[in-house]
Amino acid sequence: MDMEKLKQWMDVAKNMHGGEFWNNIFDQEFTKQFMNEQQFKSPETNSERQPVQEDKNSRPFPVIDVLEGEKEVIIIIELPGVMKENIELGLNGNILTIKGKALPIHPQLNTTYSERFYGEFQRQITLSDTVSPNQLSAKFWNGLLFVSYQRIVEKGEIIPID
Repeated sequence: MDMEKLKQWMDVAKNMHGGEFWNNIFDQEFTKQFMNEQQFKSPETNSERQPVQEDKNSRPFPVIDVLEGEKEVIIIIELPGVMKENIELGLNGNILTIKGKALPIHPQLNTTYSERFYGEFQRQITLSDTVSPNQLSAKFWNGLLFVSYQRIVEKGEIIPID
């Protein structure tokens, strides 16, 4: 490509993009903003979607699953690296509270990069039933805390109709 044609192409591009074409190409802030806007567009619908990887502080800790059946409810609370002695479980009405402390595995070493959560935590889970603390069962196994209870199915009395 000769220089004259390159100049003509640059002039056309400059005119089409309001004079900011080359400035924007080399402007890193513009590029970052453009990439962030484009990164989460779904090609099919061109709609916004959530990023696959989230900031570790945007996700609640600990992560939970609530499994409900007709006769039983199981809450699985993920507590990787947390010792059972550093966990406290409480119940107030139908609010189950889990709190504790996640300690670093190697506190004597400097952390240069981390995605794991360390420090004190507390999370409240609203149960779909009102239960008493003595109805709850809790077992800690391989970094998972399983909290479960049996649902009380009350059958209504039949009312005679006169």
